[in-house]
Amino acid sequence: MPVSVADLLAEPSLRLRALSSHCHDADRRIGWVSTTELPDPLPFLRGDELVMTTGMLERDDAGWTRLVERLAELPVTALCFGTGLVHQEVPPAVVETAERTGLALVGSPVEVPFVQISRWVADRIFAERYDAVRSAVTLQDQLVRELLSGHGLRGLLRRLHRELGAGPVAVVEQGGRVLARHPASSHWPESARSGADGRAPEGTSVPVMVDGVPVAELRTRRPTPRQDILSFATSILGLEVARHQAVLTGRRELLGQVLEDVLHRTVSDGDARRRLASYGLAVDGPHTVVVARVGGDPARLRSLPWTLGPLLERARDRLPTALVDDSVMVVVPDTADAGAAAGTVADHLSMLDPRVRVGVGEPRRGVSGLRLGYFEARQAARSGPGVHRAAPLSIAGLLMGNLDLPLRELGHAVLAPLLHHDEAHRAELVTTLRSYLSHDCSPAATARELTLHRNSLRYRLRLLEQLTGRDLGRLADRMELWLALTALDADPAGAPPEE
Repeated sequence: MPVSVADLLAEPSLRLRALSSHCHDADRRIGWVSTTELPDPLPFLRGDELVMTTGMLERDDAGWTRLVERLAELPVTALCFGTGLVHQEVPPAVVETAERTGLALVGSPVEVPFVQISRWVADRIFAERYDAVRSAVTLQDQLVRELLSGHGLRGLLRRLHRELGAGPVAVVEQGGRVLARHPASSHWPESARSGADGRAPEGTSVPVMVDGVPVAELRTRRPTPRQDILSFATSILGLEVARHQAVLTGRRELLGQVLEDVLHRTVSDGDARRRLASYGLAVDGPHTVVVARVGGDPARLRSLPWTLGPLLERARDRLPTALVDDSVMVVVPDTADAGAAAGTVADHLSMLDPRVRVGVGEPRRGVSGLRLGYFEARQAARSGPGVHRAAPLSIAGLLMGNLDLPLRELGHAVLAPLLHHDEAHRAELVTTLRSYLSHDCSPAATARELTLHRNSLRYRLRLLEQLTGRDLGRLADRMELWLALTALDADPAGAPPEE
């Protein structure tokens, strides 16, 4: 229990006496002790002290009145006036002002030195703080046991609810979805950042951090002074999430290795079925492939928990989910809604990249359908941020989506002479080639679109043949240039190979 003025008065060895009617107020708690004989002790006080003085400095009634008024205004917890050394009795101005300003005033006889009072208070304060630390350590141990036991997150929340006395508690995702709560019947607003009336919530909220990134919030309905306990709870919760994230990432990578072998045909279809079945993935029935890609370092897909639900429940992914190359791949059976699954993936990954790109393939059967669905979804994901359904997959699109083929690099290598010429001379040879091929190599249609004289068009076509070493009269060369342009359009920011 905190040390109060009433405790001082109740200790017989100190022989203190109450000199104002405010000494027995329940909130008169002593934070520390300060002994002073200074003319102005206020700059050296912070409040909540028991200030002790013998009144050695001579003051008139006005001086004592000003000092007591300032001590009450700070405020200090109490003033202890020692008598028998300088003053035989406490000056009346001190007693009257303490009573008027609400300051607790106690008298101390000369037989009891101030050091005895200071030591008694210090011992009580240290004992109180030791009890608080021991209680906190015990509670922290209980929280860890709840989390690591079979009770898991719900056990942790139940213990916090019991100990904090701050009403219901919950773990809320950054987007506002409540992942767990106690009591289970408690109601929480839809938004993690505001209450139902649009105002900021009144409770306490502490972020759950993983790898320096806030992934959720631990919230109480009402404010709590036990911020230390909440902070500890979020720390162990973040460590537990990171631990299970490593396990879940391992599962996704193992499945990803199997799928990579299947997608790149390094195993037979029969072997592929057997290996996929060991992961609970039966591909003979209809299934839809969802592929998601995020900007920046793909390693974030492995280090940050973008699916908190399974992690907190210590469960597997609800749908087969794998890390393939630089993407997330989800195989959705026909019993589940592929569009809803794609939206869920987009919501989860938006924590890593608000412009996450998600592609959804067509429902297909078998191992070959799995391969085709992957490249369909991967091509659809290149359409931009958000969720995109696959368009009919062209051979060119399939080639561009195959990471084993360096088509982008080869395309830049083929068109490098034209790109360099256009940049050096502010010419439009690449534009001319694109228009010429898109108009089925018709000079008249190309000249009309580019608003060029036919002689100027012929000059450009001869120049690009000289620069590329290709003959536009040969079908094979036209196909190669068309694929190179397709590769350039697929990766316009890519730099041509170094010369």
